[in-house]
Amino acid sequence: LSLKENVNYSRRMVVYAIFDVLDRMDCQYEQAMIGDIRTEANVLGNVSEYAFAVTEQTINTSILHVSMLRPASGLSEEEKQLAVRYLADSVLQHIDEVQALE
Repeated sequence: LSLKENVNYSRRMVVYAIFDVLDRMDCQYEQAMIGDIRTEANVLGNVSEYAFAVTEQTINTSILHVSMLRPASGLSEEEKQLAVRYLADSVLQHIDEVQALE
C-alpha cells in the first residue's frame, strides 16, 4: 500500500520534514542507499513498517512517496490507507508549520 503526493517544496525540505516527524514520533529509522527512509512507526495504536522516499521534479517541486511495507496484523484496508495518509499529512503539516515560522 502506498501513496504519492506532488508537493511544491524542494526534495531537501521534504526529506528534512520526514526526519523531523519521525523524531517527534520517537521512531528509529534508517536511510537505505537508494534513498528510502525505512522505519517502524506506531500510527493510531498499531506498529507497522513504512518507507518514505522523495523524488525531485524541479528545484522547488517534488513527489512524496509513503509506503506501508509490513502492516500490523489485523489492520483492515481502510486502516492501512488511513495510517499511510496520516504519515503523509504529518510531513506536509510539519512543512507548513516551519514555513509559517519563517
